[in-house]
Amino acid sequence: MKISLPFDRWILPFKERPKLLVLGFLLIILLFILLIWRTRNSYKDTSEIIQGSIIESVYGLATVSSSEVYHLRIAIPSAIRKIFVEEGDQVQEGTPLVEFDSFGTMRSPFAGVVTNVAYETKETVVPQTPVVTVMDLKKRYLAVSLEEKGAVKVKKGQRVRIRFEALGDKQFEGEVKSVYPADGQFQVHIIPSGIPPEILPGMTADIAIETSSKQNVILLPIKGIKSGKIKILENGKVRVEEVVTGLMNGEYAELVSGDVSLGDKVLVQEDK
Repeated sequence: MKISLPFDRWILPFKERPKLLVLGFLLIILLFILLIWRTRNSYKDTSEIIQGSIIESVYGLATVSSSEVYHLRIAIPSAIRKIFVEEGDQVQEGTPLVEFDSFGTMRSPFAGVVTNVAYETKETVVPQTPVVTVMDLKKRYLAVSLEEKGAVKVKKGQRVRIRFEALGDKQFEGEVKSVYPADGQFQVHIIPSGIPPEILPGMTADIAIETSSKQNVILLPIKGIKSGKIKILENGKVRVEEVVTGLMNGEYAELVSGDVSLGDKVLVQEDK
């Protein structure tokens, strides 16, 4: 059976077509505007090429240690007759520490703080094990372990910047005393200057060892360098330039060669 539709039922879609065309045209315009906005917005994060000084540093997490520690040990077994001190006691040079049956009374060789008492009265001491430990809390140094790549840049006498998390952003200075291998690692011994007495052995510090520096060099923003190339924004257009860099810090890299100029705006990738 053939079914016929009223005239207004099949002619209506033809009347709607102009509206659909207008909506489609408006959608295309909207997408075009959005594309332009995104393109311009992608160029908003720029940083200028500048001239200045740069300091390259090796960073690490250092531990505070005492440079004068005394561990009372004996060579043969002996019972303890009396212990004169407790952990935390302040002692002077010559203060009695422990009296043994076989050796008499052993005394502290310097002034400091008792940080460990490992035995009790009447116990028998095992040879070569620490009985009492005395530490001079005023004679402190920092020790940091570095990888080979960082250790080769470190030398005696280099300046060190020191920051303790417990003291906020306050910074202290220090100096590299020595670099040496130890158990497959590379240790750096740092002498700090002016650190407060509340900084105790066992605490940690962020350190930056200044390994090299240059003055009046061209500096590129590190966030704009990718695979040895940077993007320069000029008159709304972007050009790509190859660059060779030298010293680096956390923000800038020294320009060794590249067709760029002071004041050029480099596209950078912001942290998210």
